[in-house]
Amino acid sequence: MNRTFIWGHRGTGFTGTQNTMSSFKNAIDMGVDGIKTETKLSKEGEVVLSYFNTLKINGEDVPIQELTIEEIKKFKLENNETIPTLREVLEAFESYGTKYNFDIANPEEGIEIIRTAKEYGLVDHIELAKPSTRPDSLSDFFTEVRNFDKNVTLINSVFVKHPVIEDKHLELEDMRKLNIKGFNINYNLANFELFKRVKEHGFKFCVWGVLFKRSMKNFLTMKYNGEYIDAIMSNQPDRLVKFRNEFQN
Repeated sequence: MNRTFIWGHRGTGFTGTQNTMSSFKNAIDMGVDGIKTETKLSKEGEVVLSYFNTLKINGEDVPIQELTIEEIKKFKLENNETIPTLREVLEAFESYGTKYNFDIANPEEGIEIIRTAKEYGLVDHIELAKPSTRPDSLSDFFTEVRNFDKNVTLINSVFVKHPVIEDKHLELEDMRKLNIKGFNINYNLANFELFKRVKEHGFKFCVWGVLFKRSMKNFLTMKYNGEYIDAIMSNQPDRLVKFRNEFQN
């Protein structure tokens, strides 16, 4: 029987400072299987791991894409760490076998992530996801990335403004055409019926935004055809790991 894969959101989520090397290391030590976060490109095109679109430099909000790595590294986060680059993270945690799910803002980010991961032989450790806030069609968002690499894992985070997710919102034709492996579904929209439909269509089912014991238990014990939900993302990964060990013996 499978076990649910656990993603630590930006590392340890609500514990510590998100998207820092210490947060990623602490999440791995907690027992997560992978790290879920967002990426940006520096002025040189280097991938950095940050939720922020801008950084406050000399009192002004400056887009990260207009800053060099040297300038980005001068910016201190609240715990006095710096914003990590993708290279730093892949090198630091290579021996742990950690996997990564990255929300990308555009195809250029995805392609640069692939290039960097290839340098470390870790393309099979990464997933690229369309953010759930983006209404773009899968074809518009992912075609350039898929043309660049035929095998990298792509994930569809379903647009959150659909109050009820119908098959038309799943874009099944594009999912198959682009070989997209699965869906990220907001916990408020996730239920057994949707889980069943997604699995019957042949895709993976991941739930994000799960925080509390009741919902964790609900999703960790949900099964279809003898299999648990494929993955859960949480800002409380330590709690989620604990309950997975309890509910999925």
